[in-house]
Amino acid sequence: FKEECNTEKKIAAKVHSCAEKSLLPESEDKIRCDLFDLLKNIVLIRDPEHDKSFYPRFNLEDTSSFRDLDDHSKNVLKRLYYDYYFHRQDKLWRQNALKTLPALLNSSDMLACGEDLGLIPACVHPVMQELGLIGLRIQRMPSEPDLEFGIPSQYSYMTVCAPSCHDCSTLRAWWEEDEERRHRFFKSVIGSDDLPPSQCVPDLAHLIIRQHIESPSMWAIFPLQVRDTTCGFDDQDLLALKEEYMTRPATEETINDPTNPKHYWRYRVHVTMESLIKDKELKTTIKDLIQGSGRSYPHIGEAERQLSLETAALSLGKQ
Repeated sequence: FKEECNTEKKIAAKVHSCAEKSLLPESEDKIRCDLFDLLKNIVLIRDPEHDKSFYPRFNLEDTSSFRDLDDHSKNVLKRLYYDYYFHRQDKLWRQNALKTLPALLNSSDMLACGEDLGLIPACVHPVMQELGLIGLRIQRMPSEPDLEFGIPSQYSYMTVCAPSCHDCSTLRAWWEEDEERRHRFFKSVIGSDDLPPSQCVPDLAHLIIRQHIESPSMWAIFPLQVRDTTCGFDDQDLLALKEEYMTRPATEETINDPTNPKHYWRYRVHVTMESLIKDKELKTTIKDLIQGSGRSYPHIGEAERQLSLETAALSLGKQ
């Protein structure tokens, strides 16, 4: 690309200018996206400070430029890629982690969790273990390279598990995205050879949530941020437990799309906090899941509660 069009920002401005002059043979959005794809379709990135130096781009195997190379060139580039991202920098990653993370941990009494998902340097898990950091487990992004889906019952205690998070699609949306993947999940995780439902119905959501809440993980988290009568946002996984809260298209429920700079924290839920507080059926379902998993505090009966109050009053009276 020429100097005036060598960044996404410059391309967007140029395409918009051409669109205003009616010079485009196709829609502005399509041409802009196609040019963005071309801009990113490179295997090596030139060092801006050294013209003869290059760096392997992240996920270079996903580009058509890489796929068009001969096998020998592919193997050389893959070795360079893995050496650069996962070996050569490992010592530096570890040094920086052991320098900065203790300062963070000592600055607060809060329990710190490390986001150890996806492709990570080899030093990450040893450093987390050394510092006592708990890891994150999202079922659709397993840490084990031989698994397509995580197995909550096999998570270690030093983890936080969740069916989704704010940076990915909700459970409902993920279920509808890929039919073949849905079949594989239904067979390997649910253990059924039957045809899976096309939508994540409440019974299915209940089963997946139960898998997580009954896991050995220290924490099982199901984000539920709802609005009051004025504003708010939501991760719908818990609301998928009841059909009446599934009226909104699942694709509209994602809180944040990291690949889209204009899609962040803009989702507004269609359910008010007041209506959820009054929903005894949903509250009972969630309560039964928690109590059945053993994660709830021991139930205190009315007699025990009264005795506890009387003991406290006597104690205060003696002081």
